[in-house]
Amino acid sequence: MECRRSWRWFFSAGFLIMEVFALRKTQAVHHRHELQSTTVGTIHSVLELSAITLIDDVEVASYNKGQKQITIKIPWIPKVLGENYLTQSHNSLVKHEQDFLWPIQFLAQHDINHDRNHTVQLLAECEVYNDITVKSHIHLIWNGEESYRLDEEVGHWENINPEVKQYPYILQSPLWTNLTKYYMKVYCVDLMRKIVGYSSLKENVAPEVAVSQHVSPEGSIILSCIATGFYPRSIIMHWEKNGKLGIWGNESSSGTLPNMDSTFYLKVTLELPPEDSGAGYACVVEHSELKSPAMYSVPRKPTMNKPWILVLGIILAVILLLSCAGVFIKWKMRKTVSM
Repeated sequence: MECRRSWRWFFSAGFLIMEVFALRKTQAVHHRHELQSTTVGTIHSVLELSAITLIDDVEVASYNKGQKQITIKIPWIPKVLGENYLTQSHNSLVKHEQDFLWPIQFLAQHDINHDRNHTVQLLAECEVYNDITVKSHIHLIWNGEESYRLDEEVGHWENINPEVKQYPYILQSPLWTNLTKYYMKVYCVDLMRKIVGYSSLKENVAPEVAVSQHVSPEGSIILSCIATGFYPRSIIMHWEKNGKLGIWGNESSSGTLPNMDSTFYLKVTLELPPEDSGAGYACVVEHSELKSPAMYSVPRKPTMNKPWILVLGIILAVILLLSCAGVFIKWKMRKTVSM
């Protein structure tokens, strides 16, 4: 009974802060919902406890054991949720802080040193695409290493760290399974679908795109397409030749990365063989802020990407300049002598 109560409060306290996400309608095609919580302590007490919630990689709210308060990052959230709701959430988190101690006591039960500090991190995330759930994961991280991962589609916990393999009977128990399914559905997926659109967490921004090509030292043609400053995160970029899809070389991608201003960046490249001039290629970009797929043609003339050529050019220019200066000085001296 005590185990059941502790796990229930652990999930309640952890996912309670995720309810802050119930704020606006799903306007973009893709949305991501995430909770990150970190607990540091011994088997006797919780030393540090923090949690943050994010939607589409924008921090919405946070909680810290030292401050003992929920910090709202978006000014209009209290008006939307109501002061009573936020007060109840705050009181519940403060009251049940010690319930976050139970996972440490459970995972460290065989540790001889009872004063040793341990860290438990819980990462819960779900994603929807066109209102369809495409991802629902929970990650349990013990002392800096991921130990277990739950994929809701697979339906069972995967043991990532063999050193922490003595606890699957708890994770696979009906109690834990039902709790995880319930809370992920109610506090992650369902709230994602109920976002009501009172305001946007961040204004949507179309990508700025730049396309270039250069010749590598090996002689191959490198096409680069960079999109930056866009929001939301979801974007599709691919190469076409004369308006057609195909495979003409080696493609690579940087992956979608965050900028400092909470917008995003993506670079895709295409390496072509030396015999391919790069003519007719275009980078096609699809984003929710673009009315239709945008096509960006590759410049015709490639840039020589050979540092030694640039250095040689500079040296030759300097030699030419010095030669001209020497000729001028000699001419000036002869003219002076003749006078």
